[in-house]
Amino acid sequence: MFMSVKTQNTIMKKFILLILIGIGMVSCSSTKQVPNEQDGNEIGAQLKVKTQNPNIPYIYKNGSNRMDVNPILSVKADDSTYVNELRFNAVYSAMYTKKVMYDHYGKWDREIWPQEAKHPTLIWENRKLLESQEKLFSVAAYGTESRQELCASVMIFDSENRDCLTEKSETKDALIDFFASGIRDLSTNKRFYKVYWRTVNSH
Repeated sequence: MFMSVKTQNTIMKKFILLILIGIGMVSCSSTKQVPNEQDGNEIGAQLKVKTQNPNIPYIYKNGSNRMDVNPILSVKADDSTYVNELRFNAVYSAMYTKKVMYDHYGKWDREIWPQEAKHPTLIWENRKLLESQEKLFSVAAYGTESRQELCASVMIFDSENRDCLTEKSETKDALIDFFASGIRDLSTNKRFYKVYWRTVNSH
């Protein structure tokens, strides 16, 4: 169904607000591990690399040690909002989900810089993620790299600004598979990193 430009702008403003709330005012209420069919905890992973960090003893090239869907509770004034995050833990690079999107769809549409952040959240708007469906999705891709955690994450919304990682979402499993497969099959080309670091350095 065709939406007016005004309606599209309103939806996008709400989408960006949810991203800012979800990332900037995080309070994780619970974590649900996404089941995987592989032996052990590793998902994908061409290479398991030992680190000197006891908090993250191994990191995984083209994989992760597990995937989580985190319902993030954010409270602002008298309102509370849940936004679901798909997180790949102990990845080799916190930019994995960003590179998956770049390799499939080219440069992002916009950047969001959370307060005091050294890296932006990258936003791709209205992209067809699933080959079997004509639905369009908007994606916020970001990552966390610290002594305590190393992960690559995404939030995904449909064209009506509905969270696509809820338990009731009919596309949740397919979208998780899209990113898990994308990380497993990441190309070795450096195009994304050249564009990305140019953006970060000019900020």
